[in-house]
Amino acid sequence: MKADRLLEEIKSRIDIVEFISDYVTLRKSGQNFKGLCPFHSEKTPSFMVSPAKQIFHCFGCGAGGDVISFLMKQENLSFGEAVRYMAKKANIEVADYGAGSDGLREKREKLLRINEEALKFFMKNLHSSAAASSYLERRGIDRESVSRFCIGYASAERDTLFRYLKKKGFSDSFLSDAGLFVSHDKGYRDLFRGRIIFPILNLKNDVIAFGGRVMDNALPKYINSPETEIFKKSETLFAINLAKEEIKKKGYAIIVEGYLDAIVCHQYGFSNTVAPLGTALTSRQLRKLKLLCKRAVLVFDGDDAGISAARRSLAILCENDLKAKVLLLPEGEDPDSFLRKNGSRPFQKMLSAAASVIEFFLHTSKGEKTDSVREALSAISTVKDPLMADEMVRELADRSRVNESVLRSELKKAKKSPGLQTTEVKRPSFRTANREEFLLLSAIISFPDRARQVLPGIDIEEFRDERIKSIFHKIEILSGRLTIDSLLADADDAEKALITELSLKPGLDLEHVDRNIEDCLEKLQQRRLEKRRRLAEESGDIALLDLLLKEKRKMMKRIHL
Repeated sequence: MKADRLLEEIKSRIDIVEFISDYVTLRKSGQNFKGLCPFHSEKTPSFMVSPAKQIFHCFGCGAGGDVISFLMKQENLSFGEAVRYMAKKANIEVADYGAGSDGLREKREKLLRINEEALKFFMKNLHSSAAASSYLERRGIDRESVSRFCIGYASAERDTLFRYLKKKGFSDSFLSDAGLFVSHDKGYRDLFRGRIIFPILNLKNDVIAFGGRVMDNALPKYINSPETEIFKKSETLFAINLAKEEIKKKGYAIIVEGYLDAIVCHQYGFSNTVAPLGTALTSRQLRKLKLLCKRAVLVFDGDDAGISAARRSLAILCENDLKAKVLLLPEGEDPDSFLRKNGSRPFQKMLSAAASVIEFFLHTSKGEKTDSVREALSAISTVKDPLMADEMVRELADRSRVNESVLRSELKKAKKSPGLQTTEVKRPSFRTANREEFLLLSAIISFPDRARQVLPGIDIEEFRDERIKSIFHKIEILSGRLTIDSLLADADDAEKALITELSLKPGLDLEHVDRNIEDCLEKLQQRRLEKRRRLAEESGDIALLDLLLKEKRKMMKRIHL
């Protein structure tokens, strides 16, 4: 299948709104959909998706393109990788597309296939291991959860997985890069041995890594895959692939500490639960979560260790403008044990009564009242959203009985000296200096057939904006085959940003587009005459000046007719 035909076929089968909704919470806005941009931090949604045109554009940072462009940017994929992934999703055979042209793509795909085969191996092992199945039963994990989370088992033998994958035809070099084996003088041995296996999946449901837990008290209790080409621990949340729809539906995420906590929460109906991978929360994890919701509830044990962990997590949640609450369970309990002992109703009741950030600091501080107030102010000082910060200051004043003006004065001192700067980017939609060029391009993007009207009346090389000049050259080459898809297919990132911006926000009167085109062509002709007049004056060419004056008079007559 030819490249242009392949891209058309993919886009006809993949709905861009549905696809992007896996990454971003989108809400209807007129004929389009709007959400928070996944490519830069923002408080007000400026990211638009058009189902009619099958494009996206952010009016904050300028990112734009089609569904292929989105996947490339979101997952850091090459064009070939993105096309192959989308073709597979659309059930289109493209086995030879880009073959041999992208070593990184081949490596990523091989690693994903290795993980898929490893998962099958682990799941089969679980069914044949009475000890592993019995352990999960004792932990209250039912068969539905075992199936839903694809839980497996790694036997205690030295290299059974390695030998299994070798028989599947994978080379030593790729197996070495997969993070599933440890190299030693006798070859390779399996990293996961004698452990319950929890696969870690991304939002696209690719198996990118594994976590393993012992079934006794041996240490370390948990181990995870090391970071690989396809797995970055600081960017990944366990169960986010299963929780994403419920998180969007409920508007908040429950964040717990471990694999079993997350699995049991899902099992008892709290399907909006995720967990970091045995480490503290990171900004990268929360940035992905923030695309799905604006609120989170932290669930921790109520002992000193749990309170300390909650403090650390709240700091990073505040820095990322996620409205947070904290549920501290009775001392000695975690979500896993609490739910199995008490069921879902008491847990839901406690969730509903979870403490705000302010309540948490005021109630858990072991120092003086002023110490807890300063702790709360320190957290507020990292909040970038002024409305959210203002709400927190008001709550702190109300609960602590400290004068609000005093708190605001102290807050200014608590803020970091350089100041917290938002990464939101304010960009003008149109460049007034080259307005006619922008409007003509906008007219063609809105009505591709108008290219026949515009092209004869312009000199592309005289255009001042380099992006517009480049796009017009592409329009000229495409001729009768011009569509938004064909234009985007050959555009670079900067050109895609401009094409999608003008497609969603034309900036001209579409009801009188022909008159707009005529006005722009007239002004460009005036600009051309003015340039020639200056050159004639500089050279002292009186005859040419006289000719240009006559041309200008004729043009002015046409304008006023």
